[in-house]
Amino acid sequence: MFENADKGFCAFKKHMNPSKDTIYKLKKFIDILDDHQQNMNLIGKSTRPYIWGRHILDSAQIEMYLHKENDKHITIDVGTGAGFPGLVLAILGRKDLLLCEKSKKKNLFLNVIAKECDLNIKIFEDKVEFLKVSNVRTIISRAFAPLEGLLRKVKHFIYSDTTLLLHKGETYMREINEAKKFFSFSYKCYSSLTNPYAKILQISNVQEKK
Repeated sequence: MFENADKGFCAFKKHMNPSKDTIYKLKKFIDILDDHQQNMNLIGKSTRPYIWGRHILDSAQIEMYLHKENDKHITIDVGTGAGFPGLVLAILGRKDLLLCEKSKKKNLFLNVIAKECDLNIKIFEDKVEFLKVSNVRTIISRAFAPLEGLLRKVKHFIYSDTTLLLHKGETYMREINEAKKFFSFSYKCYSSLTNPYAKILQISNVQEKK
């Protein structure tokens, strides 16, 4: 376990060049996650030894593709779960985040992390279909739903300048082709730092087909 954690931690430091304060908060995040993991399923048990690579770096890598922050727009993390990628991005310094999670138990956990790590985030504690916002610049999601299903759930707050940044596995092209039956959109695929078969999928110009 320690060897795996050390390898992932070194990869995270190499790619993200984090400050000491960022590392301190991420370690606190992991410690609190371990405490809560005993009573609820926050991450897959088999992935815990690889948490720095599998969850922390995997979440952090999309930072380079996010829009520049401003006071007019927000970034929405759909189905954040245990805070991946939203909480990780907040610990890295992102301040325009709205995390969406319908699970009450997971929301309690998210609020503990936000308080203990002094994070500037907002949390929407309900289904994303009920979220009403009009200033969404970027939608992020790591393990929420296939592309078509995600687009259907968030289409009410996708605007002409809204971009989606999504973590996708090796079936990403199948998801794209299926979603193309119901939506038109442009897309780019970026290589993942943590999985040679995965992609960071950037989607824009989304319109539902009539």
